[in-house]
Amino acid sequence: MTKPNTFLKKTIVTLWLVVIALIALLPLLFMIRTSFVPTLFYTSFNQFSGFTLDHYREVYLNSNFPRYLLNSLYVTFFSTFLVILIGSLAGYALARFNFRGRENFLFFVLSTRMGPPVAFAIPLFLLLMRLDLLDKIIGLVLAYLLYNLAFSVWMMQGFFSEVPVEVEEAGMLDGLSRLGVLFRISYPLALNGLIATTVFIFITSWNEFFYAFVLTRTTAKTWPTHMSAYAGVFQINWGEIFAASVIAILPALIFGILIRRYFARGMSLGAVR
Repeated sequence: MTKPNTFLKKTIVTLWLVVIALIALLPLLFMIRTSFVPTLFYTSFNQFSGFTLDHYREVYLNSNFPRYLLNSLYVTFFSTFLVILIGSLAGYALARFNFRGRENFLFFVLSTRMGPPVAFAIPLFLLLMRLDLLDKIIGLVLAYLLYNLAFSVWMMQGFFSEVPVEVEEAGMLDGLSRLGVLFRISYPLALNGLIATTVFIFITSWNEFFYAFVLTRTTAKTWPTHMSAYAGVFQINWGEIFAASVIAILPALIFGILIRRYFARGMSLGAVR
C-alpha cells in the first residue's frame, strides 16, 4: 500500500506540474482562441463570444503566406539534411581520431556560434551577392548551413563519444570498413542523439528570422519575415497574425510529436542504449 505521506507528495507534485503546464500553454491557447474569433471579440473574456474562419481564409487565399510557408519547408528540410549529414560525419571524426589541435579545433567550431548573427550578416550578404545567390532558396540553405553546422558538430561529437569503441572494433574485425562501421553500427547506436540534434536544427531553421530578413526579398522569403505584413501603420490584424502563426507551428508540432520518444531518450541518455 502507498503511504499517505507519499500519496500526498505525489498529488502536490502532480498539481504543481499541471499549473506549470497551463502557464506555459496559456499564450498558445490564447493565440488559437484569437485566431477563431471575430475582430470585435479579441479582448472579450467570453470564450464563446463568436467563431469565424475568416482569418484563415484571408491568410490562405488572399495573401502570399502559403508560398512563403512552402519556402520555409524547402529551406528547413534541405538545410537540416545537410547540417546533420556534414555535422555527424565531422562529429564522428572528432570523436574517434586524435590529432594535434583537436581541442582547439572544437573550440574554434563552437566559437562561430558565440558572436551575434548581426556580426556575420554583412560578410554573408556580400558573399552571397558575389555568388548571385541573394533571394534564392539555395542561398538561404547555405546561410543556415553555416549558421547551424557548429552546433551539429559539437552535439554529434558528444553523442559519438559515448558509443563504445569496442563495438566498432568488433565490427571491423568482422570485415566492416570504417564507413561500414559508421553507418551500420555507430549511427544506429547514436540514433537518439542524432534525432535530438535534428529537432534542434529543424526548429532553429524553421523559426529563423534575421538571416531570412537580410538575405531575401520576395522570391525566397520565408514565413517569419512575412508576419510583419499583417501589421499596418494604423492597424494590426491580430486575427490574421494569429491564424498564420497557428498554421506555421503545425509542421514543427507534428514533427515533434512523431519523434518525441526518440528526442526524450536522446536528451536524457545520449547515445547509450
